[in-house]
Amino acid sequence: MITGQELVQAIENYAPLTLKMNNDPTGLQLGNLDQPVHRVLTTLDVRPAVVQEAIEQKIDFIFAHHPVMFHPARNLDTSDPQNQMYADLLSHQITVYAAHTNMDKATGGMNDWLAQKLQLQNIQPFGRDVDNVALGRWGRLFKPLPLHELAHNVKQLFGLSGLRLITNDENQLVQKVGIIGGDGGKFYSQALAAGLDVFITGDVYYHTAHEMLASNLNVIDPGHHIEVIFSEQTKILLINWAQTHDWDLTVQVSQSNTEPFQFI
Repeated sequence: MITGQELVQAIENYAPLTLKMNNDPTGLQLGNLDQPVHRVLTTLDVRPAVVQEAIEQKIDFIFAHHPVMFHPARNLDTSDPQNQMYADLLSHQITVYAAHTNMDKATGGMNDWLAQKLQLQNIQPFGRDVDNVALGRWGRLFKPLPLHELAHNVKQLFGLSGLRLITNDENQLVQKVGIIGGDGGKFYSQALAAGLDVFITGDVYYHTAHEMLASNLNVIDPGHHIEVIFSEQTKILLINWAQTHDWDLTVQVSQSNTEPFQFI
């Protein structure tokens, strides 16, 4: 038998809490780490559909990337869908744990997975935070490509129906590519300093996009949801740990789509 605390210890050995950004509510979100864990569901987000899936699959531990409690509940009125979701988790004794910015920065974590998905060569860190820990990763494409072709490849690799391209010349040949999953626009000056041909990150703000254009920085914005790569990659980690430690653990990836946007 493995407890939630033992599982969390393995997670935090891999992605230490010392790496997380200030005010990031990473860690235990809800539940009791002393409870035994038999079935784990990995997911990018914890939303009502994910919780219902967990209940149906008799999950007792949800391992998420995004914290479910970014903001404290103002009341426990269960007519609010968010509060009802908390009630459902508690009534079914499902523990929820999130590894967020610590997993973004961890060696072999989110941004390494994304860079590897892009098939970048000689991956290196960039985009350092106030603690001088690198969040992003950069590397080189196997061969230079026109920017518009790289953007098309990003759409295919991540199964996107659309993305945003910020550039003064979509035909420019590019090879040195950096990526920060989620909202990484504030690191664009470091992307410039690193001499990137292209910076890939999500949720770029309108005015920041103008600054990027003025600086002649090419940017591909594939959205935030490409971080769903977390689900498959952490399943692999958990299965490997279970084999190493002889844990009796079943791990499955959430099948619920938590992408809030549609391109029409």
